[in-house]
Amino acid sequence: MEASINPLLPQHCNMDDRVCISILIDELLSRDKSVRVFDGEEWVLDPCTDKTKILESLAHTGEDTIRTDEGGFYLIYDNGSDGDPMILISDYTDSEFNREVYAAVEKKLGVS
Repeated sequence: MEASINPLLPQHCNMDDRVCISILIDELLSRDKSVRVFDGEEWVLDPCTDKTKILESLAHTGEDTIRTDEGGFYLIYDNGSDGDPMILISDYTDSEFNREVYAAVEKKLGVS
C-alpha cells in the first residue's frame, strides 16, 4: 500500500511528524483496524476508519495516543523529529502486531 500524505494534516505539527503519522495511520487501516485518539485529557475520536477524520483529530495538544484493539502508539509532536520522523512515535504497546506496524513504518520511511 502506497502512503498518501496530506501536507496539511494534522494541522499543528511539523512535516516530518505529518509524514510519519500518515504512514502509521495507513499501516493500521490497511490491517483493518479502527483507530481511537486520546489527546492526553480525553478521547477525541471514537473508533474510526476514516483517515481524514483521524488526522483532523490529531496534534491539538503536544501528544496523542492512537489506540486499536491491539494496543496503542504514544506520539509526542515536535519531539526533535525534524529530519528523523520516527521520533514522533515515543512508545507503543509491545505486541507482535505493533512491532510489525512499527517496522513497516520504519521501512517506508527508509530508516531500517
